[in-house]
Amino acid sequence: MSVTPFSPVGTTAGEIQPDLLAAAGRLVPTLAEHAEKGERLRRVTDEAAHALRAAGMFRLGTPRCFEGYSAGVRTCMEVTAELARGDASSAWIAMVFTGGSLIAGLMDDLAQEEVWGQDPDAALVATLTPSGSSVAVDGAVTVSGRWGFASGVDHAQWAVLAVAPVAGSAEPPLIVLVPLADLTVEDTWHVAGMAGTGSNTLVADDVLVPAHRIINMGGVLAGAYAERAQEARFRVAVSSQLALVVVAPMLGMARAALELTVRTAQRKPMSLTTYARLADSPSVQLAVADAASLIDTAHLHAYRAADDLDRAAEEGRQLAVAERARVRMDTAVAAVRTREAVDRLVSVNGASGFAMSNPLQRIWRDIGTASRHGVVNPDLGREIYGRSVLGIDDQPTFII
Repeated sequence: MSVTPFSPVGTTAGEIQPDLLAAAGRLVPTLAEHAEKGERLRRVTDEAAHALRAAGMFRLGTPRCFEGYSAGVRTCMEVTAELARGDASSAWIAMVFTGGSLIAGLMDDLAQEEVWGQDPDAALVATLTPSGSSVAVDGAVTVSGRWGFASGVDHAQWAVLAVAPVAGSAEPPLIVLVPLADLTVEDTWHVAGMAGTGSNTLVADDVLVPAHRIINMGGVLAGAYAERAQEARFRVAVSSQLALVVVAPMLGMARAALELTVRTAQRKPMSLTTYARLADSPSVQLAVADAASLIDTAHLHAYRAADDLDRAAEEGRQLAVAERARVRMDTAVAAVRTREAVDRLVSVNGASGFAMSNPLQRIWRDIGTASRHGVVNPDLGREIYGRSVLGIDDQPTFII
């Protein structure tokens, strides 16, 4: 398989965005070709991962000083959504690697040099639910434990892990950067949807992590490392960025489902009726209109939030809590609306849409799984936003 390496023409975020989006679009047929095999393997195929890497999709979040693109939130989301038109799992690991790069970009210069100094395309998995344990050792720590849902681990070189604070400490959890070679992978990812992400479990057994590869999770969420970051995107509401980008593959999945349905409606008759084509039925026309509008709604909410984050980055300011609460609400709305759209489109296609040879059934299972990720929990998003609107300061989660 031959893949043309991506080489952007421009240098600014606005100039690079069209090049990145075009590169992602060229990958769609390749990713679609490997989607079914990836689901069977329970990981993105080596061929698809190679294509993503060669096309620059693993350096979306790499800092520019290491020949990366350091793409803004909106660009990352648009590119990831485009990839998901071909394969949701491939898009998902590209999204996760970008999030891992965001965290690594807040770390010490030495840590960044270790990650990207020899390989701007180095991929970082991230699992940021605090787990395991840590013990202080001469300024460093040793970490042990298990971290689930490490999407893309088969194609990564580094892991970003949230670890419980050092025993006896009142400090917040730590975030550590660990080479994959220091960890073992436990095969735990047996699921109905998003199977191709290979989101297995990472295991550490007294792994020594030097001080330059450790940061404080509370500091990350509070923006305490902003001054260390050399580029604007690393300075703004990390928690909001990490939550919002999760919906990007869902946007692409929903668009792919709509495209498949429109093609099917042009040729398939409606069973047990006089309609020679689904497209001729008013009920189908109404359902497709509803689905398309739901997808539009999801895009409007998701990209409004992305623009809020990018604008704050340009202005060099942190978003206020009320703004971040609205981002969480926009995130939830986008996830739910894309899932609703796909549900309607599946009904238009009828039982034939569930044939294993039909990619629509995989999209339906993938978006059903992805849209229930913890950071897009719609009821929690509503609660966060409702509290903010009502002027209640206390929130039930630190991811705001």
